Amino acid sequence: MLDIPTKYCEQLLQIGWEPLNTISSLAFVFAGIFALYALRRRNTILRFILPFLLILIGIASSWWHMYHNHYGDIADTLSIIIFSSIITVLFLRKLLESWSMTLLLFLTILSVVLTIEQVNFINGSMPYIVLFVTLSIFSVFYIKKFNHSKMLVVSAIFVFGWAIFFRSIDISICPSIYFGTHFLWHVLIAVFGYIMIILVTSNNLKK
Repeated sequence: MLDIPTKYCEQLLQIGWEPLNTISSLAFVFAGIFALYALRRRNTILRFILPFLLILIGIASSWWHMYHNHYGDIADTLSIIIFSSIITVLFLRKLLESWSMTLLLFLTILSVVLTIEQVNFINGSMPYIVLFVTLSIFSVFYIKKFNHSKMLVVSAIFVFGWAIFFRSIDISICPSIYFGTHFLWHVLIAVFGYIMIILVTSNNLKK
């Protein structure tokens, strides 16, 4: 994700690029477009910013998986960090209703993610596992506060969990599935991004 290199089954094919991983990255673009349409009546600047950032991930990811150069790596990494950071802050802000508490908690989570990211385990998925655990824990409180958002929250956790699973097993199943499962990570995490955009921009009412 940041410094620990992630390996993909399609790299082992040695054909110069990763066809499935490149094409599946476009799932982010479609998810961003769908989010833009879904938010068309929301009176907030976020209805443009968040879908655009999701689309940007798709473009950067396609660049990275097609060319595997330094600039593609930077673009892929930064686009993910920016989107996930903003989504995390917005999610925590709706829950805590305090910017100081939100930023303090976000910085704590970020420090844990950056630390655990140095652990080269399960194909570089450790930072995402930290985010998954964090989301799962705070989702309990989120659902208690915004009960009518329960299905969205549960769906987000379910999709995120499966996305991480397919990302983690990719390199280990190459002998059985030569093209791997990283492309499923792209599709599912794009859906997760869409769900989170809808969730953090919804006009929740306490219940």
